[in-house]
Amino acid sequence: MYWLKVVVLGAVVAVWWSGAAVASETGALEIGDSEDVFSDVGSLHAHGIEQVAQLGIDPGCGEGRFCPDDPISRAEMAAWLYRAVAHINGPPPQDETAPVSSEDDAAVSRAEAAAMLTAAFEHLAAVDEIEGVFADTADTPDATARAIEGIHAAGLTKGCAANPLRYCPYRPITRGQAAAMLARAIVRAEPTVGLIVNKPQAARGYTLINTYHSHSVHLIDHLGRKVHTWRIEDDVRIAKLLENGNLMVNRDHNNDGNFRVSELDRAGNIIWEYPYYNTQHHDFLKLPNGNVLMLMEKSLTPEEARSVGARLHPASSRRLLYDYIVEVKPTGLSGGEIVWQWSIMDHLVQDNDPDKPNYGPIAGHPERIDINYTLFQSPLRRRIAHLNALDYNPALDQIMISARNYSELWIIDHNTTTEEAAGPKGDLLYRWGNPRAHGNGDYQDQQLFRQHDTHWIPQGLPGAGNVLIFNNGFEYNGLERNYSTIDEILLPPFDDNSYRLEPGYDFTAPQRQWVYSASNTADFYSDRLSGAQRLPNGNTQICEGAGDGRGVIFQVTPDGTTVWKYINPFSRGGTPTHQGDHVRNDDYRIYRAPWYPPDYPGLRHLDLTPKTPIEQYR
Repeated sequence: MYWLKVVVLGAVVAVWWSGAAVASETGALEIGDSEDVFSDVGSLHAHGIEQVAQLGIDPGCGEGRFCPDDPISRAEMAAWLYRAVAHINGPPPQDETAPVSSEDDAAVSRAEAAAMLTAAFEHLAAVDEIEGVFADTADTPDATARAIEGIHAAGLTKGCAANPLRYCPYRPITRGQAAAMLARAIVRAEPTVGLIVNKPQAARGYTLINTYHSHSVHLIDHLGRKVHTWRIEDDVRIAKLLENGNLMVNRDHNNDGNFRVSELDRAGNIIWEYPYYNTQHHDFLKLPNGNVLMLMEKSLTPEEARSVGARLHPASSRRLLYDYIVEVKPTGLSGGEIVWQWSIMDHLVQDNDPDKPNYGPIAGHPERIDINYTLFQSPLRRRIAHLNALDYNPALDQIMISARNYSELWIIDHNTTTEEAAGPKGDLLYRWGNPRAHGNGDYQDQQLFRQHDTHWIPQGLPGAGNVLIFNNGFEYNGLERNYSTIDEILLPPFDDNSYRLEPGYDFTAPQRQWVYSASNTADFYSDRLSGAQRLPNGNTQICEGAGDGRGVIFQVTPDGTTVWKYINPFSRGGTPTHQGDHVRNDDYRIYRAPWYPPDYPGLRHLDLTPKTPIEQYR
C-alpha cells in the first residue's frame, strides 16, 4: 500500500509512509532562491515557504497569501507530509486514493510536529537516548522527547528560545514554522554535507574537526552536532585534545608560514606556546612526561648540501630543507628548553662523491638515509624527507616517523641522549615501505606511497602494537597508484634492541593484518593529508583529508562496511555550507580528525551539551 496514515494517540501523532523507497526521477533536490510567491511572507521562514511552494506542497491560504503566522491543523500537516514523502519516494500508483485525513482540525503542537516529522521521514529517526538538549521537554512522553531531540540533531529546529535552550513543545506550530521544518527535512533526505551515514554499528564518541588553515576547531558528537568550539586568531593546521581538556595546535602566527605550537584552555586562551618561527611544521605530540615532541626543519645552502654529498646541478641556487625533531620542556607562558634532539643530517649515506662524508654503498647501509634519493626522484623538490607524522611508543621508548618523500616509515630510538642520537645509536632502527629508498628493491617492491599518519595502535584496542597507515598513493615519474588504502601491518619482533636490519633483510616482510580499500578504488583517494584511527569496537575511523577536494570522515567495520560518514561543511574562510549545497574545493580539506571515546579524560572538562550542526539550514 502507498498511502500516508495518521493516527492520533494522545499528544503523539504518528505518521508513516507505507511502501518501498525509490529514487526520485528528478534526482537530488534543487531549490531556487525565494521568489516572493506570497504577499504576506516575511524574512524569517521565507526560504522554507518558497521551497514547499515550488514543490507544490502547499498553495497557500488563498488570495496569494500563505498565512505564515496561522496555526496548522492535523489535516493540513498530514497532507503536507504526504506530498513531501511522495516527492522523495516517488508518486504512489495511480489507483491509490488520496491520503487519509484526520477529522481533527485542532492545531498541531510543536511536540506533535516533531513526532509527525520523525515518523514520516526515515532519515529523521528519533535519537535512542534522551540527552536533555532542551530544558522544557522533561514532562513530554519519552518518545516525543526523543523525536524533538532527533529533529534538533538533524538541524530542523534550533528551538524557540535560548539561555536555557527551550523547544516550547505545547505551543502551536505555525504554518511558517512547519514549512521551514519540512523544507529542511526534504533537503536532509539527500544530505550533501554534515552527517551522511549513522548506523548502529558505529562507535559513539566525539570527533575533532578543523578545516585546514581555518580559525575554528569544532568538537562534534556522533550525530554531527557541535558540543564545543575553539576560536583562534591564526590559521590552524593540526589540533589535538589533551587529557586535561586543553587544546594543542600548531598555528600560522601571521598567516605567513611562521608556525608555532600552542596550548589553549577551554575558552581558547593561549596558556603556553613555543614561538619557534619558520621551522616547526606538520606534526607534534605531548609526551607522557609533559614535554612536547615537534617536527622542525632548517634550510641548507647549495654549498652546504654539496658538502655532504648531495647531487645538485652545478648551477643550482636552491636551498634544501631538512627535518629534525626536538623534545621541548615547556617553561613559562612562552618558550621552553630543548632536552633532546634528532636530525636526519646526522644519519646520511651517499654514493655520489667519495671525497665527501658518509660515502658508501646505499644498499649496505639500510640504517642510514640516502640524501640523494628524493633529489633523484624529483629535481624540483626542496624538502629532502618531508616528515609529516610523529608517534611515540612508551613501552619501547621509540619514535615512529612518516617520511613522505621516501614513502617509508622510520623508527628511531628515543632512549638516547642528544649526543647519542647524533651517532650510530640514532641510526634508523627500522624502516619499511619502499626498498628502493635504500637500494634493496625496485618499483614492484614498493608498499607505501607518500603516506600519512603512521602510528602504533595503542594498547587496549583491537590490533594493539600493529601499525596503522593512511597509504595515500600518487602519480609521478611513471609510477601510478591513484587510489588510497588503509594498511595495518605487523612489525617484526623487536629483540635484542634490533628489528633485524642486516643487509639482505626482506623489507617486504611485515605481514598485512588488514587493508581497507574501496570496492571502486577511484572512490577513495586523497593524495595529501589524511589519517586513520582504530576504535575500541574494532571499527576504523578514516579521515580522507582531501578526497575530491573536500574533507570526508567515515567509520568502517573490519569487513569494510561504512557505518558512519561525515562531510566537512566548514570552509577555511569560516563560512558554513548550507545543507543541500555541494563542496568541491580545497577550502574544505582536513589534515586529521581525531576521535575520542566518551570516557576520554579530556572530555570531563568540557560542557558536552549538544548544539546545532555546523552546516546551516535555510
